[in-house]
Amino acid sequence: MKILGISRGTKYSPNLANSDAAIFSTVVKELQESGHEVETIHENEMLQQDYAAFDKVFTMARDGETLIALENNASEETRKKFVNSINGTLTCTDKSVMASLMLEEGIPQPDFCYGKKRNLVKSSVENYTDLTTPLWLKNCDSSAITADDTIFCSTEEEGNKAFRNFEERGVETWIAQSHQNGDLIKFYGVEGTDFFHWNYASLGHSKFGHEKVNGKEKGYQFCADKIKRYADKMAQKLNVPIYGGDVIIDEKGDFWFIDFNDFPSFSICREKAAKAIALRIVQ
Repeated sequence: MKILGISRGTKYSPNLANSDAAIFSTVVKELQESGHEVETIHENEMLQQDYAAFDKVFTMARDGETLIALENNASEETRKKFVNSINGTLTCTDKSVMASLMLEEGIPQPDFCYGKKRNLVKSSVENYTDLTTPLWLKNCDSSAITADDTIFCSTEEEGNKAFRNFEERGVETWIAQSHQNGDLIKFYGVEGTDFFHWNYASLGHSKFGHEKVNGKEKGYQFCADKIKRYADKMAQKLNVPIYGGDVIIDEKGDFWFIDFNDFPSFSICREKAAKAIALRIVQ
């Protein structure tokens, strides 16, 4: 099989460029050792690439404008070759759309409301003013590339300051999500395979240090298989089989999804993940 791999720009790997590059090269190696022919390009070369000669394309690209242009102009045959899908990857960059999809699918998540500038678009609660601090305010215009794209607001004053920060930066779409106390875990999976890994956030590398808000984990018991079922459900809906995310676990073992991402770095489980990813690419 002839396969094209598209690497991620460092702009979209804040504090994780080496880890993102490592999982990409490890997947390429796995595919080559399995007898497949693999070529690679950088995501800034996507629009100039001829995809006709390739059977499959796996991508870590996250540049929104490039992905939109490719989604709009590529043939249906080309789009079908992508693992993860172009449209699914784009969807993952917009946390407001993700929240709406999780609400539709019955996936547990914190209460939220989102809007464009000061205009409310949608809320998971009947009266969005019930969404009080502490909460998280997130930039939905693109993937998070700076610490200020995700802001913890413990008071109403901090929330107003964070909102003004977004306005000054020209952020169009935002989402506010209730803060949940509990153990923060990170998960990594490959839908269509048995691979699923989770670990406490304190054991992995942090992009921006936001994990410290939830503090030291208590070791609450929970069902990892249930989290995988929900995560696989989102992966299938988005056609994003290579995924990662974050959940909060409370003392009863209940949990809330607070993030779902396309193609994370898998840094804490790279070797096993690469084998599963390579297998899924050629399925």
